[in-house]
Amino acid sequence: MEVWTLLEIISALWAMYSVVTWWLERGRLSQLTDKTVLITGCDTGFGNLLAKRLDQLGLRVFAGCLTEAGVAELRQSCSERLQPIRMDVSSSDSVQDGFRVVKEAVGSKGLWGLVNNAGIAGVAGGTMEWATKEDYQVVLNVNLLGMIDVTKTFLPLLKKSRGRVVNVASAVGRMAVPQAGPYTVSKYGVEAFSDCLRRAMRYFGVKVHIIEPGFHRTEITNEENALRRMDQIWQRQSAETKTEYGEEFLQAAKDAVVAADRFMQDPVAVVDAMEHALCATHPRSRYVVGWNARIMFVPISWLPTDLGDLAFRLVAPQMTPTPACCRNRPLFEEK
Repeated sequence: MEVWTLLEIISALWAMYSVVTWWLERGRLSQLTDKTVLITGCDTGFGNLLAKRLDQLGLRVFAGCLTEAGVAELRQSCSERLQPIRMDVSSSDSVQDGFRVVKEAVGSKGLWGLVNNAGIAGVAGGTMEWATKEDYQVVLNVNLLGMIDVTKTFLPLLKKSRGRVVNVASAVGRMAVPQAGPYTVSKYGVEAFSDCLRRAMRYFGVKVHIIEPGFHRTEITNEENALRRMDQIWQRQSAETKTEYGEEFLQAAKDAVVAADRFMQDPVAVVDAMEHALCATHPRSRYVVGWNARIMFVPISWLPTDLGDLAFRLVAPQMTPTPACCRNRPLFEEK
């Protein structure tokens, strides 16, 4: 009886917490037109959609774009409040150029929001063994080191307004996916940096929020691009590696990409989370977005390591194909 009483108390407290949280999260900031936000990676995807959304809400937006085409598209489709700027987050000189533009514009008011959205997939597919050190460096320079550089550069402006940092991580930053080694490593780094930053910046009144999308339809997850990258990484493997893994392994990895495409979700849900992190009176510290992230990636990450590995193999067998040389070999051999 005592156990049931304890469970009832815990359930009642959890229900009360959920209701209070829901109520608080409904509140919105007033005078959004006084707020200025910088978003990186606005050429396409989440960043592009968010820039347009915030512009419609009346915020002043600096939209960082890697390409001139991205700048031109936003200029044509948004109001004069939105200012697209060229920014390559992997280049410190480019980040400093963007900082000077934003600093001159906001003056003593500071910057309300920084959304670190820029990211690339890099080489993906097959297995971690196929990726080189240079492959990791390319992805880390954008997804992690670039994000760190942008954040540290703009922190003085965020401190002035006691503003908010929104970092786009990923569900694979909670549960590792061997087919996307460089990307997964970078997103684990984003999680770690964001947690450290949140705990350090609380003394300055700067809030840090993490967005963890599952599978959503953007240029990074585009099926055609993913299959092309997989062919490229396969072609550069040695003859020994190709024999070791076999063509069937490559085809199985491609089939996994095609299968995953069927589970891609509308990116609008991610933009909704970003908007809430910037515009709510009581935003969340972490947003897990998408049913695949909520029911697969995050729950598996909570399990003990061996159980988590087993669950991953059972839930996503198409993502764990067996190399040709291992098909007739026992999984565990006595030495």
